[in-house]
Amino acid sequence: MSSPKSKTFDCVQTMRQIRDRLSREIENLSHDELTWWLRSHRYTEPFLQRLADKAVQQAAATDEASPRR
Repeated sequence: MSSPKSKTFDCVQTMRQIRDRLSREIENLSHDELTWWLRSHRYTEPFLQRLADKAVQQAAATDEASPRR
């Protein structure tokens, strides 16, 4: 049996740090500000950016189809 190696990268710790940073960044935003932030955020990863763009398109279509408040 081999001895356990020390981790060079801790995925869970990194995810928690990113989540905590984002939570602090958006904690005081109103609903409209949060919506703007989500729609205007740009990702460096092309796949994530395509997903975000698709979500914005779907949200816009839903906004157009729903009755005004």
